[in-house]
Amino acid sequence: MFKKFVLVISFFLFSFQSPLAQAESGYRYWGYFQASGGATSWTAAMTGPSVEVKDGDVEGWAFTASSNDIPATAPMMDPDFAELCGDVSEVAGKVRVGLVVDFGAGEIAPAGETPREFFRDCVLVDSGAVGLDVLNEVLEVRAADSGLICGIAGYPAEECGAEIDMALLETQEVESISTQEEASESSTSNNSLALAGLAVIAVLVGLVALRRRSSK
Repeated sequence: MFKKFVLVISFFLFSFQSPLAQAESGYRYWGYFQASGGATSWTAAMTGPSVEVKDGDVEGWAFTASSNDIPATAPMMDPDFAELCGDVSEVAGKVRVGLVVDFGAGEIAPAGETPREFFRDCVLVDSGAVGLDVLNEVLEVRAADSGLICGIAGYPAEECGAEIDMALLETQEVESISTQEEASESSTSNNSLALAGLAVIAVLVGLVALRRRSSK
C-alpha cells in the first residue's frame, strides 16, 4: 500500500512540473482589416476584400503572422478617416476611402526580403467599388487563384501564406503583456508550486506515521 501511495505522490509532483517548450507553427500572410465610417479601431475582416466600401470607410492591410494562440496584428496606425481624407473633397459618383498598408516587422519577413515602408493614402474609387478595387487603385496586387492576396507592392516577392515557426515572433510585441502581468503570473505559479510541495510533504509525513502504526 505504501508503494502505491509513493506512485501517486510521484505523479502529483510530475503534474506540477513546467511543460517542455514546443515550437508552434503558424502562417504569415496579408491580414485584412476594416473600419466602417466613424470607427476608431480595426475589425478583422471575416471575408475577402469583396465587400462594397462606403464614403468614410478605412481599409487596412498588415503583413502579419498568427497561429491558434497568437492573433494576427492589425496595422500600427489606427483607422482615422479624418487624418487620411480630411483634405480630399467629395466627388460626384466617387467614394473616399482611407487606406493603410503595414508591411510588418522584420522578424517575420521572408528570408532575404525587407519590409516596405508604411503606406497610407486617401483613395477615390467609383461608387459600388469593393475593398480590392481600393487596393488595386494605388498599389500592385498579386493574388492566388483562390483570391488570397499574396503580395502587395511586390512584397513578399513570391510566397503566399507560408507556414512558419512562430518562434520568429519572440522579439515582436504580438501581445501587449505588461511587466506587472508577467510578475503576477510568475508569483501565482511559484505559489502553486509551493503549495504543492507543502501538500506532498504533509502526505509523506502522514504515510510515514501510518506505516509506523502498521508495523507496531
